[in-house]
Amino acid sequence: MYLPKIREIKEALTSFFSKPYTTKFPAEGLKPVEDFRGFPRYHNEDCVGCGTCAQVCPAGAITVKDEIEKKLRILQINYLSCIHCGQCEEHCITEKGVLLSTEYSFSVMDKNDASILETVEKEILICEVCGSMIAPLDQLKWIRERLGAKAYAHPNFLLNIQREYFDLEPSYAKSRIRREDQIKEVCPKCRHKIVVEDEFYAFNR
Repeated sequence: MYLPKIREIKEALTSFFSKPYTTKFPAEGLKPVEDFRGFPRYHNEDCVGCGTCAQVCPAGAITVKDEIEKKLRILQINYLSCIHCGQCEEHCITEKGVLLSTEYSFSVMDKNDASILETVEKEILICEVCGSMIAPLDQLKWIRERLGAKAYAHPNFLLNIQREYFDLEPSYAKSRIRREDQIKEVCPKCRHKIVVEDEFYAFNR
């Protein structure tokens, strides 16, 4: 009859009296460590809506949709496509707008279930000449704060600061670009046209 060795008896007793290595999932979930890479979550107060997270997402799990009529930018993470790579957190310009959580598991019966989507909405600034989007207002404010006093040199930032203290009369697009369009909230393309038109208008009459 084969008799167990002392080493095997020791290992068996040690295993019997030690805690199990596996979890009691699904009755009890795993408690992740602090640096665990789970699902990314938006933090609305720190997210500026720049869309960098969508640009660097290798799985295409993050989408950006601009609704010009509503003046809204909608950023959305689909957790069915997320691969927990952490690129969105690493490249966030504010370093706090989107952060990985310790959440790692969910169960749904419908792929359109709202629980698999993380959404944040940001108000956007519209060009007063052509009607296209310039940037999210939170992003302009974030850039303005980093520029400090230099922000007053740009009309977009100057008007943005003024709107925080009092209402400005809305302006309307004219039949052609005029010099006064310099002091409007306009996109880079229209500002270039304004400068060129103002500089060379005498030659085009």
